[in-house]
Parts: sequence; structure tokens; C-alpha cells
Amino acid sequence: MRIAITTPSGHIGSAVTHYVLEAGADVRLLGRRPEKLKQFADRGAKVVRGSQDDIDFVKWMTYEVDALLWVTPPGYGSDDLRGFQNRLGEVAARVIRENRIPRVGNISAIGGHLGSGVGPVNGLHDVERLLDAEAENIMHLRPGFFFENFLWQMDEIRSRRRICLPLSPSRRYPMLATRDIARVAADWLLDTRWLGRCIQELHGPVDLSCEDAAHAITEGLGQRIGYVKLDKPQARASMIAGGMSENAADLMLELYDAVETGRLKATEPRSPQTTTPTTLAEFAREVMAPMLTEPVTH
Repeated sequence: MRIAITTPSGHIGSAVTHYVLEAGADVRLLGRRPEKLKQFADRGAKVVRGSQDDIDFVKWMTYEVDALLWVTPPGYGSDDLRGFQNRLGEVAARVIRENRIPRVGNISAIGGHLGSGVGPVNGLHDVERLLDAEAENIMHLRPGFFFENFLWQMDEIRSRRRICLPLSPSRRYPMLATRDIARVAADWLLDTRWLGRCIQELHGPVDLSCEDAAHAITEGLGQRIGYVKLDKPQARASMIAGGMSENAADLMLELYDAVETGRLKATEPRSPQTTTPTTLAEFAREVMAPMLTEPVTH
């Protein structure tokens, strides 16, 4: 089985690559930095340097594949994040049509049915629609908040023993590990029995508030971690200082507002299919704890 994977050096793409190689698939990786993918090349994956916005490259790498995993990169440095997402979605739609790719897995997000008022998810909604217009068989995975987002706050955790977001301490939302998203995505890509347009939300083991998250990280790290709610100007300044464009920071604030007001929420009931196994305490112990000894960058 031939599977093409975009963003293979990212959290989701790399884990999916591992799982499908383990299953014996013939894997093609579309990446800007092949040197980061040597571990997969050594296991037999075909790795070629190229950009996801290069239509000729993507078309070549996806020719005669049985399945494509499309992951839209974050694009947080873009001055027009939604435009960036749409441009990549247009590339995906065209290669799906021209190469007649039988099955497509797309990583979207909770709220992918909404086209406005939900920050970066607005653009993921657009990508869903672009791909739906061309794909005969497509699965949209709509996960919640990634545990990996807390890695952006490792300096705060190391230096001040806290996490900070512009959300009320008690507002709960689905949170999960990207490796669990990847496991589900890999299973869909390897399964040749499904047909049509499918949507599956992913909710993590349990919905968490920011206070819950701080308690779970405390458990995983063995150090007390607090939670501080940032006001919008503080949050915006922090995001821009971390490398986001002003446009991306404003869209992230829109997303947090949507979570806060309940506009952005899970629409599927929690079930065995939407509930993933990794807890935030496990993630903190396995992923965050080894990072505690790294130097503070500010």
C-alpha cells in the first residue's frame, strides 16, 4: 500500500509515518528538511525535499498513491494565516483530482464545520470544503487542544512554575496527545474498506480546564505548577514575542474567545471512538519532564 504523508517532521506526521511503516506500507514523505527524516529513510520511506505549496512537487510525490495524509502546517508566521491555509488547501484539492487519489485523511480540528469566529479553525474549515469538492473518499479528523501546545510554555514552567492562557481557570475543553491523533489517522489510512465523507472528533481521555491541566502537569513533573489567566493584551504580546505574526495572534485570541464563550466545543458525544488514551500527566512525565533541564531562552 502506497501512502503519502505531508509535514512528516511534525508531531502528527512523524507519528503517522512511524505507524504506517510499522504496518509495512510503502511510504512517501513530503518535507522541506530531509535531514530530519533520516530515521524514516533508513526504514525504507521515500524522502524527497520539496514544499507543500509546490503543486508540481506534490503532484509528483502523490502519483499513484493509495492514500494521502494532508496536514495543514500551523503557518503562525504568516501575515494572512487563512490565506496561507487556503493556498495549501487548493494544492491538495488539485492533486487529489488530477492524481485521482482513492483515499484522503485530513487533519482538521473541532469546529471544522464553522467558517467564522473560531480563529485558525476558520481556515481549516475552508480546507475541508476544498478537499470535499475533489475527494471521493475522505476522512476529516477533528481533534481538540493538543497537549503539545503546552510545550510553548516550557520557559514559564521552568522559570516561574506556571502555565498561562487567556482562558478562565474552570473552562473545560477536549485536550489530547498528538500521538493518539496519529494512531487514529494511521488506522484510517491503512483501512481500505471505508467509503465517502467521514468525520471523527477526538476528545482525549477527559475534558480539562486550565486548572485541571496545571494539576496534571504538576503530577507528571513532580513539581507544583500553577495557572495564571492572561488578559488579551498580555496573551497577544506573548504570542508575538514567541514568533507569531500579528494576524495569527489575533486569530488565536478569536479562538480562545470561542472556547470561552462555548462557540467552539465538541459536537460529537464522547465515545470509545473519540476518547484517546494518553493522559496529560503521562505526557508531562514522558515529554515535558526531560525538557526541564534545558536552559530558559529569555
